[in-house]
Amino acid sequence: MSDQDDTDLDEGLPGGWQAAAAEYALGLLEGAERQDFEARLAQDPDLRQDVAAWTEYFTTFTDQIAEETPPPALLRRIEAEAFGPPPTPLWRQVLPYLAGAVAGAAMAWAVFVSGVLETGVAEIRAELEPAQGDLVFAVRIDPPTHTMAVDYVSGTIPEDRVLELWLIPQDANPISLGVMSEAGNLVVVLPDLLAERVPGATLAVSDEPPGGSPTGQPTGRVQAAGEPVPL
Repeated sequence: MSDQDDTDLDEGLPGGWQAAAAEYALGLLEGAERQDFEARLAQDPDLRQDVAAWTEYFTTFTDQIAEETPPPALLRRIEAEAFGPPPTPLWRQVLPYLAGAVAGAAMAWAVFVSGVLETGVAEIRAELEPAQGDLVFAVRIDPPTHTMAVDYVSGTIPEDRVLELWLIPQDANPISLGVMSEAGNLVVVLPDLLAERVPGATLAVSDEPPGGSPTGQPTGRVQAAGEPVPL
């Protein structure tokens, strides 16, 4: 190292290159001083040896210190300070939306079962009164689904006979809607063409031989009849 170099260093880095090497090994040089030192370090092998010697010397101070694993919280804090807070886990990101979806589904189910919302389409009902006998039936028709439900209300069902439900449109022959159960009930979904013929038609129940009418038209007595009426 030349005298001129030492003179320049004395003016720029207090303590000379030896002191600067020690400070560099400790990470104490900053800014322009560090840049000047590293520029000299790249060209001066002796200076690099000084830095290596100081680094080895300083490590001896930690040889007697037992190793200790830092707590996980410390590592997370260091990472947060160095890289920012960790990203939110995916399940936490979707949790608010999932909770909203569950709440919405629960509300929709509650509305459905409670009937709070109306469809805007009136239900059609009919009371089938006795015609020959004492049988009475209640009929409900759901227009959106074309579902017709017939419930036995009262009266005596003839023995050894079955009950058959008929739709009798205006100016047309009766159309069988099916044989009712032994208890006098029936649920049937009407095809679109039949559903269109319900307004103004008559519903009737006849007693028929087991298996239903053999002719496709009523053959027994008409037990009850009535007209569907929108509510």
